[in-house]
Amino acid sequence: MATASTQSRKEQDSNRLVGWLVSYALDKDGKAYELRAGRSLLSSEQNRSANVIMVDETSVSAPHAALSASVRHRLMLQDIFSGSGTYLTRSNSDKEIAVNGPIEVEHGDWIRVGDSTRFQVCLIDGPRR
Repeated sequence: MATASTQSRKEQDSNRLVGWLVSYALDKDGKAYELRAGRSLLSSEQNRSANVIMVDETSVSAPHAALSASVRHRLMLQDIFSGSGTYLTRSNSDKEIAVNGPIEVEHGDWIRVGDSTRFQVCLIDGPRR
């Protein structure tokens, strides 16, 4: 049986801020979207049962891609059978790769969904154990 303090810690961990996705498309200073522990979707439509980062682009599916952030500040990305694909550019490369299965995303990487929506991944340097 979980104690109150153990349950409270689990609730805090499940809502832990692990970083942001930043888009520079509409604002030169960037628009930040919080990444919290758990699952988030990149989608063109809102979904009441999921944490959704809305992307207003006709080439973005509903849902388009899934992000899974751990309380240990690891971020996984997966395309969800989108029509136009999900792509990753590593921070140390100019080569864009198609996301065909789950792939770990790191601080400084770029994610592209649809034809042109790009997000830079900004992860908080948290515990990795």
